[in-house]
Amino acid sequence: MTNLLHRLNSLASDANFKLSCDILRSKLVPQEKSIIDLILTNNNPEQAEIILPDGQIFVWYFAIGSMINPISLYLRDLTPIISYPVICKDHKIVFRSPNGMADIEACLDAEFHGVVHLLTNEQMKHLDEIEFTYHRIKIKCIDYQGQYHTAYAYQMNIKNQLPSIPYERYLDIIVKGCEYYGVQSVYINRLKDEQPVIPRKQPANFQSFKDFLSDTYYSIDKLQKHNGDDPSLPLWVSINGKILEYAGLPPNDHPDYEVQQKFNTFVKQKLGGREVTNIAAKGLYDPLYKIPLNDEDICDEHRAQIEDYYYDTLGNPQNKLYWKPIGRLRQPDDSS
Repeated sequence: MTNLLHRLNSLASDANFKLSCDILRSKLVPQEKSIIDLILTNNNPEQAEIILPDGQIFVWYFAIGSMINPISLYLRDLTPIISYPVICKDHKIVFRSPNGMADIEACLDAEFHGVVHLLTNEQMKHLDEIEFTYHRIKIKCIDYQGQYHTAYAYQMNIKNQLPSIPYERYLDIIVKGCEYYGVQSVYINRLKDEQPVIPRKQPANFQSFKDFLSDTYYSIDKLQKHNGDDPSLPLWVSINGKILEYAGLPPNDHPDYEVQQKFNTFVKQKLGGREVTNIAAKGLYDPLYKIPLNDEDICDEHRAQIEDYYYDTLGNPQNKLYWKPIGRLRQPDDSS
C-alpha cells in the first residue's frame, strides 16, 4: 500500500541531471543541417525507414522508456540525428512485471506521449540487441504540429505480463527525458502526480557484502582469469571492490537449473572477471548522480547504491545459494 501512495521526487535529481546534460552537450557534435535536410528529403511518413539513393538507411524510433533520456542514449552509444516529442494515438503506456518496465499496449481512444528519434540502421540494430526482451512493432504517431509519422516501438515479448509499479529511478529517467525533449507538461505532470513508484532506498538503508576475511585481497589480473572461460576456475565478479565467487551450475534435473543457466550465461558474457561498478553505473543509469563517463565520476554514495542493487539481486532466493564473497580487489595504490 505504501508504494501505491509514493510519487516521484524529481527535484532531488535536477542539479545532477542538468550537470550531466551540460557535459553531454560539450561532447556531442550536431549533425550538419545540409545532411539532415538530405535525409529528410527522402522521408515518407508512411514508412518507418528512410532509404537514401546511395543505400544508407535511417530509422524512426518511438521511445517510451529509458531511451527517452539523452544520457541513457549516450551511455548506450546511441546518438540520434534528430529527436522530437510526439503523441501515440490508440495506445497506452503500461509498466509491467517483474521490474515495472515500460510497455506499449493497443487501447482504442487512449493516447500517450513519447519521443521520436531518427537513428542510423546500425544503431537501430544495436538497439535491437539492447531491447532483446522486446520486439519491434510499427505505430503511428503525431507531432505537436499535427504531422503524422510511422515509427518503430518496442513491445514486450511475453504477452499478458501483469502490470507492475516502476522504480522511482526508472520513472525519473523517463520524466527527465520528457522534460529535455519538450514533451507537453500535461503528460509529464500526469507521470509525476498519478504514477505510483517504488521509492529509492535511502543511503542509510543500503546493504553491502560482508562475511569475508578482511585481509584477503586479489589482483585485477587474478580477477580477469576468473571470467568463466576456463572451466577449471570458478567464475568471479567484483562489485564495489568486493569479489564474489559463483558456486557453479546445479545438476540438470535441479529446479534451479534453467534459471541459473540463463543468469550464469548473462554474467559470463557481461560481467565475468570484471569490476562491474562502472558497467552498472552506465547500464543502470540514475539521474540522481552525475553521468558516469569514468571511475572518477562515480561518487561513494553511487558506488554504495550499486553494491546494494547487486546485494539484492544476488541475495534473492534464486541466487543467494550460488554466490559468496571471498575477498577484496586490490587497488593500484594498495601496498598490501
